[in-house]
Amino acid sequence: MRELSTIRFTDKEPLFTQMYHHLRDEIVNGQVRHGEFLPSIRSCAQSLGVSKNTVEVAYQLLMSEGYVSSMPKKGYQVVYKAEAPATRHTPSTTEAVSLNIHTDFRYGNIELGAFPFQQWSKLRNRVIADHQQRYMVEGQDQGEFELRKELAKLLHETRKVMATPEQIVVGATPQQLVSVLAQLLDREKQIIGVENPGYDGARNTFVNGGYQVRGITVGADGVSILELLSSKATVMYVSPSQQFINKLVMPLEKRTELIEWAQTSAYIVEDDYEWEFKYEESFLPAIQSLSPQKVVYIGRLSKALLPVCNLSYMVLPYDLLSRFYQRVPEYDQPVARLDQLTLSAYLSDGFWHRHVQAMRKSYADKRQAFLQAVSRWMGERVDVQGKDTGLHAFLTVKEKGSEAEWMERALRNGVKVYGTARYWVQDIREYPSFLLGYGALNEQEIEAGIRQLAAAWFG
Repeated sequence: MRELSTIRFTDKEPLFTQMYHHLRDEIVNGQVRHGEFLPSIRSCAQSLGVSKNTVEVAYQLLMSEGYVSSMPKKGYQVVYKAEAPATRHTPSTTEAVSLNIHTDFRYGNIELGAFPFQQWSKLRNRVIADHQQRYMVEGQDQGEFELRKELAKLLHETRKVMATPEQIVVGATPQQLVSVLAQLLDREKQIIGVENPGYDGARNTFVNGGYQVRGITVGADGVSILELLSSKATVMYVSPSQQFINKLVMPLEKRTELIEWAQTSAYIVEDDYEWEFKYEESFLPAIQSLSPQKVVYIGRLSKALLPVCNLSYMVLPYDLLSRFYQRVPEYDQPVARLDQLTLSAYLSDGFWHRHVQAMRKSYADKRQAFLQAVSRWMGERVDVQGKDTGLHAFLTVKEKGSEAEWMERALRNGVKVYGTARYWVQDIREYPSFLLGYGALNEQEIEAGIRQLAAAWFG
């Protein structure tokens, strides 16, 4: 890509957001192809008449979403492969209506404009200035020590996790770290238990790694211990702070039972995603705090709080840490060193804590708007799971029908929702349920979207 085509800027959203959307669409549609480089930050800023910071933030967002990669001394290269154009055919009803979506309840979309990009850029520039003479592009394999030290402090203060910086491995996503963990466990001896329903990314990673995987039913208080015992699983993957589908918080009694089970088994893998977003009840400490050498702790700094880069972390017990050094001696650190050092400064200078407090209030208001809208327009015709955590909720429609049928009805009325069949090992549901994310919508958009959805589903 030699030059960025003219963008017609409006005053409806920040310039960097408009640039990001424009470039993302160009890449997804195949106008900017895999392997091509974006214009340099300087030339792009000059041609569009914007600041270099604006261009840099837009490029960073593209990189955080996996569309481009930063190549040292070369620039930003497109790594996303657009789908080949399909042969000409008459579009189906679903394809046709999907072009006129008014509200997209996609989980993972976030409110980009709320992130303090100017503050982040200042810290980033400070890091560059401080490291000019001794900056190494590749950095430390496990992650920068400064960042791991700050993460150890943050996790202990907020989740009571017991960890030294040496035990932490930095990664891009939880799924990528699960793939590392799969190399440390023994596929010939260990059977993996996973929540049913639960996070399919972890389940599929273990299956693709050659492990036997058993789905363990999630009840009102968490996974069934009796079912876990009969499954012969020796490793159990759980998300106790907010189980993915029903959003329950595993009580202390069940956590203690799991720890007792682990004493005669191998490990518990604790996925503590989106712990930052809990609005009413007090936090329960992480299971890892109860038995640090029996729990592998995996988490992620929420993209709702840190949209400029993907960053996750894994805390390994010391015996698995030894295996990490033996079996993964050349771990290819996927997170840019500059992003790690900037985040370290963001944490140590107190900016992270203030940002979390502000965003909890913002997303709590959105959650309240979502629940009120569902109550107002759908009433008793649906059940809602997800009342106290996270940036998404699940709606169970108390009527028969396939997920595909209900989703198509929503699309016909301009609303996109997402099915949940993928999260089940054995699907035993009576009614269909749907995943709705509201993090990127404002309160008025949430209200309008739920009203349209109710009209599509219930007339």
